[in-house]
Amino acid sequence: MEDGRVKAFRMLKPPCVELSQEALRYKVNKTTAKELLRCLERLRATLQVVAPSLDPKLADYAFFPLSHVFSESQKLPSRVLELALHCLRVLIRQGWQDRLSSELGKQLLVLLAFLSGGSATDAKSKDVDEDVGTIAFDCTTSLLQSSAASFLGTRDSLEPENIPLLGHTVTVMLDGISSGPAAKVRLAACSSLNALVARIHDREALQNVFPGVVSCLTRVLSSGIRSREPYKVLETCIYNLEQVLCKVVGRYDSLSVQKPLKAAPDAKNTGRSWLDATASQVKMALSSIVVLRYHDRQEVLDALFSLCFSALTICRSALAECAPLMVETLTTLSSHSSQESSSQHGQQLQLQQLLASDPDLVDNLKEALHESIVTLPRVAGANDETKRRRLIEQLSTALRLLTAQQLDLKALNGPTVSALVSCVSTAVQASSTSTISSVADGSADVGRVLQSAISSAEQRKFVPIIFDPTSQAGLIAGLQSLVRQLQDSALSAGILRRLTTWLQTAAGLEQMGILWLVLQMFENSSIANQTTDQWLDKHNDEFDPLREEAYSFALEILGQSAYDDSVDWRLQALSLEMVAQQASFQAKDFRPELVDTLYPILERMGSSNAALQQHAVTCLSIVSNACGYQSASELVTENADYLVNAVALKLNGFDISPQASQVMLMMVRLCGSALIPYMDDLIESIFAILADYHGYPRLVEALFEVLSAIVEEAG
Repeated sequence: MEDGRVKAFRMLKPPCVELSQEALRYKVNKTTAKELLRCLERLRATLQVVAPSLDPKLADYAFFPLSHVFSESQKLPSRVLELALHCLRVLIRQGWQDRLSSELGKQLLVLLAFLSGGSATDAKSKDVDEDVGTIAFDCTTSLLQSSAASFLGTRDSLEPENIPLLGHTVTVMLDGISSGPAAKVRLAACSSLNALVARIHDREALQNVFPGVVSCLTRVLSSGIRSREPYKVLETCIYNLEQVLCKVVGRYDSLSVQKPLKAAPDAKNTGRSWLDATASQVKMALSSIVVLRYHDRQEVLDALFSLCFSALTICRSALAECAPLMVETLTTLSSHSSQESSSQHGQQLQLQQLLASDPDLVDNLKEALHESIVTLPRVAGANDETKRRRLIEQLSTALRLLTAQQLDLKALNGPTVSALVSCVSTAVQASSTSTISSVADGSADVGRVLQSAISSAEQRKFVPIIFDPTSQAGLIAGLQSLVRQLQDSALSAGILRRLTTWLQTAAGLEQMGILWLVLQMFENSSIANQTTDQWLDKHNDEFDPLREEAYSFALEILGQSAYDDSVDWRLQALSLEMVAQQASFQAKDFRPELVDTLYPILERMGSSNAALQQHAVTCLSIVSNACGYQSASELVTENADYLVNAVALKLNGFDISPQASQVMLMMVRLCGSALIPYMDDLIESIFAILADYHGYPRLVEALFEVLSAIVEEAG
């Protein structure tokens, strides 16, 4: 080791002597900065070689010529100062380390504060080159980390004469964070502040700088989105704020566990009074910072989650006033679309465990959920898709978290149903014009098209008809996500019961919205797809009557004429979806229901409304598949007696409405010659109507079209 040290000294001596001489000559203007730069480059290269062998004495030796350079810092170019600071950083890290003398440590801290932030008194010297400022803050960080700030005092108590130095150093760091000329300077200043707070344990000293630190960091963070501050700066500032909160405010939580807080007789900045005043200021600061919960960088969101989580754990008692805001923010952070990531999954698990350990936080979450539910209709009615999506995501996450706690949430049934119906109705109203204008009228000869298309797998999925699938895609996805969350919550039965009851008395868009919600509650969920005996035993008695009630309502709507203008075609289309869903649920057990459902489906396949017609086609395809038929044609043929009887009742009663002829046309087109043997009585009824109503051209044309189709298929 001694040989290495001697060798290091011999290597250091030439560049140190040369630099010392050139620095002294520079003071009297006998050399140039270029020569100093050359000497510094030589010294830096040598220091990198001998770094492992450096000790405090060698560091003192190498620092001597550097001190001459720093004494001329106001006259030297920034590149010279930058190289000198690089050399100083090596001496701090590899030479002095934790054996730095108190006097030299304070001198270096003053020097670095000046180089990174300019003079505290001379405004003209405030302009600091960004490269010099960055390396100066890096040196400060290394100085504090290596020496553990021992030159300022003992571990738990700073020397009184060093308090002003600490205050000035913190001020320089905060200036660098808030107004540094470049992101790298601000990041370096953040690192220095982190190192300082981590290594200062004097309670009163930290409390003295606490307001300024919180104020500065809050100012940077609250304007982060507007000013497009680099995300790395925001992330580091958040972690700095968390660190200082935990160290200063969090300390009172640990003390309050041991004994009640009271003011110390000789310290005005300690005790309960200081904490009460500080907590309200911290709450204001956090309120302005949580706007970052919608930042587009996951790193910032992770840092904010850590801050809020620490406020609820390490600072729980001290920052009790902040608990509702922190719970709401954590819920929002857990509800982002990126929640499938491993970090988001871990955060949700942390939040669930935290809620399980503190009933008061659960109450905060329930209050936040209730407020969000009440706000939902207003947000849904506003022209802000982003805000709608965020609120729905937040609602879904809050429900998921509360469901995991196995709580009784029946009190939320009423507000939830009202908010959902209002939200959906508003969305339907907003999409009405664009949806209706996209409906095409008329498609007289659809039989051939239907016969080839109806067995396609693509016809087994309904096209959305009450929302605009382009402009409202995000809203639809959000509502479906929220409903899925409700399906798996303790609210599902109560909500469904209220919806099905309300369905009977509602009208217009409200009724349409309720039926859509009922469909969503039953669709693609454990309620609609019961796959285990355990689930069946638990829920059949509770949900089957609700399903039957909704299905009966759909049959009532479809029992009215498709040509009745008083029944909104979209309500008829949703009723078709209810029939298809019931068929999918009951499978082959649905076959007896075909007596009541098949005629209304075929009737709407002959509608002049292309969207309703397409819905009927899809419904027939789903029903035929669910009931175990190979095709829609087989379904109609196998149940021809039902259809023939239904049509015969219409014709024998001399019902001259157009739907009977349309149904017959659909039957013939779908089944072909296989249906003709069932139609003897119908053909006689057709001729009887033609004889009595030959003066009605449109009726005669429709009936002759049916006869023409029969002849065509028979041939």
